[in-house]
Amino acid sequence: MRLDRVDGRVVQVTLSRRNLLALLAKVDGCPAVSSKAIIFPGTASEPTLVVLAESDETHYGGSRSCGPGPMHPATEARIRAIERRVDGGWGGATR
Repeated sequence: MRLDRVDGRVVQVTLSRRNLLALLAKVDGCPAVSSKAIIFPGTASEPTLVVLAESDETHYGGSRSCGPGPMHPATEARIRAIERRVDGGWGGATR
């Protein structure tokens, strides 16, 4: 994971594929006691960054949300293909 300060108001977070896959595994309970977070420790001059993952049901459920926003059709198709291929292994992260 890399943090880059773009300007006074924007910090860009760059995650590797490995970091993204780790978050997917954590949100699906692997390991079962996972914090579902990746933490980038801060320094004296930079804040700590915590990236949390949660299931779509948790994130989009309830009265505070109208559901997920639009996604590029090719990205959506790729997610659906992965869900079918994995057959429930990581499906909870994208449903």
